[in-house]
Amino acid sequence: MNNIISKEYQSPILLMVIALFLIVPVFVTGRTDLPAATLVVASCACFFGAVFLMVTRPEEGIPADVASLFSTGLMISYAQVVAELGASGPAHFIPDGDIVRQFNPTGNTQSMPKPDSTVIVPEPETGGIFSVPSGMPIMEKLCHSGELQIPHEISDICTAISETERDLIHVAEEVEVTEEGESIVVRFSGFRFTAACEQVRSESLKIGEIAPCPPCSLAGCILAAGTGEVWRVEGIAPSPEKNEMILTFGRREDAHPPRDEGPGTTH
Repeated sequence: MNNIISKEYQSPILLMVIALFLIVPVFVTGRTDLPAATLVVASCACFFGAVFLMVTRPEEGIPADVASLFSTGLMISYAQVVAELGASGPAHFIPDGDIVRQFNPTGNTQSMPKPDSTVIVPEPETGGIFSVPSGMPIMEKLCHSGELQIPHEISDICTAISETERDLIHVAEEVEVTEEGESIVVRFSGFRFTAACEQVRSESLKIGEIAPCPPCSLAGCILAAGTGEVWRVEGIAPSPEKNEMILTFGRREDAHPPRDEGPGTTH
């Protein structure tokens, strides 16, 4: 039976067989006494139990290791393009009103430019490329649905990142976010995007920093939106053998202040 019928269907089918076994004698004999009524009730209970198990079984979804690979092609391509344009610096998350923009600086960039509609910034001292962070659409969806509200205290922001990554988008079994000096460190345990990390790092160790995957990008977006400050990716250290990943953000002190001098997102 284990080889023929999927495990999740075995219990419902067994209950249906029992229900059929109980109800058939009643119809065959035509009895209407108390024992017959008891068999009918028991049969109905087994049938509805089977239906309940069928409708509450876990939905079949795309395996996490497969889903994680959906974004790797774009990550690799984006990193190659910005490198060709000379903007191979790590991703910076810049709050801009109610959104967050990603900025990859050139090697000569000395300060962050103010966000505007420009994509490529050619000025030597603020040169780089603006783009939409891969985690921004996720943050917008969670904010608009009311599942995520961006706090403004750093301790609350760390908690929000942890709960969002673990409980809302389920990218890891456990997510610990801590302040370590001037840095914010995100530790993913039981990380479900390990396959993507391995594929990206096989191309180049810098790609994850230049074009962070959606879970890493989402953490940067929440951090920038909550503090109203610019944060950059300082390091990404996956550990496939432990199924863990450590992500480190650093505050960019020389960045231009965001508009209205307040936190970038007020959801």
